[in-house]
Amino acid sequence: MTLLDGSCEAVPMKTVLTFVVVLAAACGGKQTPAATTGTGAGTGTGTGAHHAGGEHPDMDPQMTKFHDVLAPRWHAAKGPARMTDTCAAIPQFKTNAAAIANSAAPPSAEAASWSTATKELTVSVAALEGACTANETEFETAFERVHTVFHAVMELGEVKGDHGEHAGHAE
Repeated sequence: MTLLDGSCEAVPMKTVLTFVVVLAAACGGKQTPAATTGTGAGTGTGTGAHHAGGEHPDMDPQMTKFHDVLAPRWHAAKGPARMTDTCAAIPQFKTNAAAIANSAAPPSAEAASWSTATKELTVSVAALEGACTANETEFETAFERVHTVFHAVMELGEVKGDHGEHAGHAE
């Protein structure tokens, strides 16, 4: 290592490792993926970053599956590619919404509220499927509804708070 006075001094490995650990801790160990355009994960709409798997560690497996289909499409840039990609995933949305609807209510939710919310999720997915043959404006309205209803179901399932990728949503 060259110092400002031009002399060289060896830096002990312990010092280097300590620096790396401190730097990693300061960064919180999180990586923010770069924004992408078109379809795929990343930011697109919304201003927060979407984190890869493990973002909601307390989410049950059925919710995680739905989220994993929804998130990259929701965060893709609005436009024909987002509509095409989302509409191609309708079978996955339907399967995952049905799995959530058929799951037992979590301890934090009343059975009736859970049933109503999860039924609304399946209804919103069916409406999204219908909007896939409509114009982009109708599609975006239906897609917004799926997103909103899914968050209502998440709230019933105790997945609360700011979800990173949804911070600062303008939508």
